[in-house]
Amino acid sequence: MLKKLKSIVRKQQMHPSWLGMFLNPFYITRRQLFEHIRSLAPLINGKVLDIGCGQKPYSFLFKCDEYIGLEVDTAENRARKKADWFYDGKHIPAEDSSFDWIVTNEVFEHVFNPDEFLAEVYRVLKSGGG
Repeated sequence: MLKKLKSIVRKQQMHPSWLGMFLNPFYITRRQLFEHIRSLAPLINGKVLDIGCGQKPYSFLFKCDEYIGLEVDTAENRARKKADWFYDGKHIPAEDSSFDWIVTNEVFEHVFNPDEFLAEVYRVLKSGGG
């Protein structure tokens, strides 16, 4: 029973239903974010890089060829997050022009060097990618 309750609460944190109004203090923000991602996800295809993927709470919305999660390389992230790749703060471990789409949510407020970060994002994004 406790395991089921924890699962319900965890789900309400990232993609809340009406129940989230009672379980998630950020209900309005999270609900709107989820709705916008859900509406845009069908447009995203090919090879996708999710920067700041965390637990990959939205991965099930994307019907793409390949979905890769990227997180900052820390011991905590390696232990707790579902990232496929880790970022050292300088270099995204990918070839130039290797992704059709870049997805990132709630990341920019954590970036200390936005010019360098965006240069790396553009480096790994294919020409004409989104």
